[in-house]
Formats: sequence, structure tokens, C-alpha cells
Amino acid sequence: GLVEAAMTDSARALNNRDVELAERVRANDKKIDALEMLINEECARLIALRAPMASDLRAVLSVMKIAGALERVGDYAKNLAKRTALLIGSAKIEGSEGSLLRMINEVVAMLGDVLNAYVSRDTDLAEAVRLRDHTVDQMYNGLFREILTHMMEDPRNISTCMHLHFIAKNVERMGDHVTNIAEQVIYAARILIVEDEVSQLAVLEYNLTSAGYEAVKATDGQEALQLIDEQMPDLILLDWMLPGISGIEICRQLKVRKDTQAVPIIMLSARSEEVDKVRGLETGADDYLQKPYGIKELLARVRLQLKRARPATTGAELWHGDLRMDTAGQRVWCADHEIVLGPREYALLLALMERPGKVFGRGALLDQVWGRECDVETRTVDVHIARLRKALIKYKGENIIRTIRGSGYSLF
Repeated sequence: GLVEAAMTDSARALNNRDVELAERVRANDKKIDALEMLINEECARLIALRAPMASDLRAVLSVMKIAGALERVGDYAKNLAKRTALLIGSAKIEGSEGSLLRMINEVVAMLGDVLNAYVSRDTDLAEAVRLRDHTVDQMYNGLFREILTHMMEDPRNISTCMHLHFIAKNVERMGDHVTNIAEQVIYAARILIVEDEVSQLAVLEYNLTSAGYEAVKATDGQEALQLIDEQMPDLILLDWMLPGISGIEICRQLKVRKDTQAVPIIMLSARSEEVDKVRGLETGADDYLQKPYGIKELLARVRLQLKRARPATTGAELWHGDLRMDTAGQRVWCADHEIVLGPREYALLLALMERPGKVFGRGALLDQVWGRECDVETRTVDVHIARLRKALIKYKGENIIRTIRGSGYSLF
């Protein structure tokens, strides 16, 4: 995109002392500013016209925050280009400038990864980007020491070294903003904690929030079921022993409901007998963690369950009979024949193939594929499903997308 190009071009301008390229970076920053303004206007219009529910409002606000972070990265790229123009005619300080370019390349790579993580909702990749910010900080500290050494060894380097230091600081701040985007991706995963022990609830909430997740809390079974109806979580941490409705009963109810049966549940319990673990897993829990447990292990299990719930986030291949989908390359085959699909038809097929047999309402498909865009009616889903069916029937010779009257669509 524009911001990635600005970062790459500003690095090239620095390395080659290319004043014309530096000026183009500065001029193109106006396009980035205009695009951020357009995104904010569209988001504000969406909020005003559609009055989105809490979960959708969170997604809209996240888009605005990400756009703001990208705009600030663009500003720092412009500042880098401005400093580059001041370095024209000065001799290169080879060691330090090489370190600086490696630092820039690392942040460019982080930005590419975090944007991919946002598109695919890959919280694991976003977490990896967030951890890499520490590497950028270390690179900055090492570069700062190098620059000080050059300044002390030869006072003639002071002016050039000061410019390089300001550039390095701008790059370090770019890394911070890329990390902010990663946190927005991680926050896209909502985790419901159902725990009646106040101290344990506080520990879980703190650690999940610190890891970048949105934590929703319930202290009893009835409150948990109500929260699930109001704002569907991406994963549930469920204590077995709860007042009123037990955790095992909540698990049983959720796993027979079509709208919640695919939500991962990690059962938390002080029960250590094998028979208890088996009962929890046979009731439908996706994982079982015995108390007391380590927070690192808990977070690792959370990441694993979130990834399994959305296999496309790992770039895995999906199969349904002889229908194969390459989620990394976004391509589809039936036997040896590639099926060319439009972006909406591909996204619809992805949703259906991730959960074959599940009935998707038109509203659910609209939310997942279009993201509740303005002026898009549920009838639009029917039009694109018809196109998808036509493309699949051409190669499969049969209709594998079933219409459930009054409900929606299912892949069978």
C-alpha cells in the first residue's frame, strides 16, 4: 500500500542519497493523509446511518485506529525523507547506515505481516509482530551507541550522526505504531471468562488484556449465557464449579446450539481425576486445564484454539469432497480444474467450507463477507450465492450449497 511504499522509498532514498525520490515520498504523504480522512468519514457515516451494535462498533473503531496508526507511520516516512534531503553531499557512515537500513527493513516487514494478520484475523501472526517490536527497540539502542562512538571518534561526523539519530528515532516510533496495529488485530478476538472466584477472575482478565485480547467477564452461568446472546465470544474460558448453572451444563447447552457449537471452550477446573477430564471433553469442551495452571500455558492453549477455530488464518488448505481451497493463495480447484471466483464468491465459499453443515443466515454471511457495509441488503447474499453455485456446478455437476428455507445456506 501507500504507507509500505513510503517506507521502502524513503529507505532507498537514504541509501542512494536520492533527493528526487525523497521529494516524491514527501509529496505522496498528502495521498496518505487524504485516504485516512476518507476512511474516517466513511466510518463516521456508517456509525451515524447504521447505529451498529457493540461488536460491529468495535470493528469500525478499530479500522479508524488502524488508519490513524498508518497515517502516523506515513508521517514518519515523510520525516525520514526530509532528513535524507539534508544528508545530500555528506559522506556515508557505513556501519551505522547499514544498521539503520536493517532496522527500516525490519519495520517494513513487520508492517506487511501485521496487515496480512488484519486481513486474515490471524491473532498468532499479530502477536509475533508485537513481540518483534522488542527487536526494533534493541536495534535502536545498538545504533544509538554506534552513532555516539562515531561522534566521539571524529567530530566531523556530528552533523551526519545527528540526522541519522533522528531518522532512527522515527523508525523506532514507526515500529511502535505497527505494534499498535497488531494489538488492534489481537483485540479482534473476544474471550469470555466465566469464573466465580473474584481473585482468579481478576488474574485472568489482567493477563488476557495484557496479551491483547478483549476480555468479557461473567461470575455465574446465567450471566454467561446472557452475555453470549448479547455479544458472541470467539473463545470461552469456563470454570466447572459455578453457582446456579454449572460449567459442565453450560458447555453441554452451547455445544448443541447451532450458533455456538463452533465456539472453542477451554474448561478450567480443580478436578484432577481422569474421569472428570474425560467427562468435560465428552461434554464438548475443546480443552481441559487443571487448576492451578500457568498463565503462559493458558495463553498458548488460547492461541491454539483460536487458530483451530479459523483454519484459514494459518494458510491451510480446506477440502470438501474433491473441492480444494488454497487459503494462502486464495484459489479453488475441483479435482484438477481451477475454479475462478470473484472476491465475494470466494469469501462466501470460505465461510461455508470452514464450517460445512453449519447453516449460515443471510445476515451472518453479510456480516462476515461484507462487514456490514452501508446500503447492502441481505438480498445481495442471494445474488452472490447464485453466482457461486453456477461456478461450482460447472465443474462438480451438482449443487452442494443447500438453501434452508427461512434460515439461510449450508454446504453439504
